[in-house]
Amino acid sequence: MKSGYLIRHGQLHDGSGGPAAEADVRIHNGAIAELGVNLPEQNERILDARGLIVAPGLVDLHTHVFSGMGLFSVTPDEAGLRTGVTTLLDAGTAGALTYETFHQFVVSRAREDVFALLNISIIGCLQGHPQVPPYMGELNDARYAHVPSSCVCLRKHPCRLIGVKARLTAALANHRVENERAGLRGAMEVAEQTGLPCMVHHAASQIPLEEVLAALRPGDIYTHLYHPNPDHGYAQDTGAPVVAMRQARDRGVLFDVGHGVGAFAWALAGPACQEHGFWPDTISTDIHQFNLRGPVFDMPTTMSKFLHLGMPLARVIHASTYAPAKAMKRADQFGLLAAGRRADIVLLRLEDGRFELRDVCGQVRAAKQRLTPVAVFKSGEYYACQSASDRLFPPDAPVPSPALPSHR
Repeated sequence: MKSGYLIRHGQLHDGSGGPAAEADVRIHNGAIAELGVNLPEQNERILDARGLIVAPGLVDLHTHVFSGMGLFSVTPDEAGLRTGVTTLLDAGTAGALTYETFHQFVVSRAREDVFALLNISIIGCLQGHPQVPPYMGELNDARYAHVPSSCVCLRKHPCRLIGVKARLTAALANHRVENERAGLRGAMEVAEQTGLPCMVHHAASQIPLEEVLAALRPGDIYTHLYHPNPDHGYAQDTGAPVVAMRQARDRGVLFDVGHGVGAFAWALAGPACQEHGFWPDTISTDIHQFNLRGPVFDMPTTMSKFLHLGMPLARVIHASTYAPAKAMKRADQFGLLAAGRRADIVLLRLEDGRFELRDVCGQVRAAKQRLTPVAVFKSGEYYACQSASDRLFPPDAPVPSPALPSHR
């Protein structure tokens, strides 16, 4: 009986951002036992990864996977292993009144590792899309931003709750700026009391961008970096990030993509990245029911957009693996390929051709390359992946079988 795997001849990206090298990876007892060149075969299954990228399992820093509650979330399975993602961070779908259900029925049952940010609103994101009734903004009542119950919940679940989240959008707060400020103020107070990071969603808000950024501390996360709303933070004439954004980055605030259904525009991301060097620290999808079948699809599609913008492949992989693991304060657990670490590994194919990549405004860019997931290991267990194009099928249709690498 063969035990373990030997992944041979892949282009190894370890997640650190350094250059790739052709190398083999030995997996035994759920861990990476050895990395090296031309490792001798033992009593194990051999997977020929020639022509494929071998990288840490992808870490999506912004997802919504509280499935079964409200209209917003996808299942962990839809956003996880089948797309090459081994670790998911749910970005505030649950609040203090709803997290226990999320923990019991989703987090503890997922094949993926699911972590969460606790929404400062005790009800969390029950709905989440202003064009789909009944619209329920989590800060419609400022009393929902309840600091004591949030602190209790975070301290009760330190293994899975890694921080706090505030969604600052006028429509989520009944168009009352005092409600938005209650959310921001409450989230920062909870973060201070618990010593945990805070992620802030800020788009179409009545709070000035400068005020939000000034509240954030080193290690806190500003998501939806390239959203096209009027408060996006880039100069209209040059596309340069405003001074407050550069100052925030200089003092250690992290900037996350959070693509979503309304937060990635080519017109902003192009100049910001290509002309002004304002690349994201972390790449994430903000995947949910309203973008699963486009324009997001999955994490590799989102990564491909930054590859198209000119972000080096090693840096794209770093921003999708080790960088988000560090942002979550879990870099010792995942995001890096090294001997002795857990065998969370993805095999990706870098395809050449002509691929249409769409933003949230309906604008399309024709890319010459894209990343597609081929296979993934979760704690040493092998799973096949599906590319985004394979998953574009009606909800009740049978799932097509993906092509697998040679595997014996």
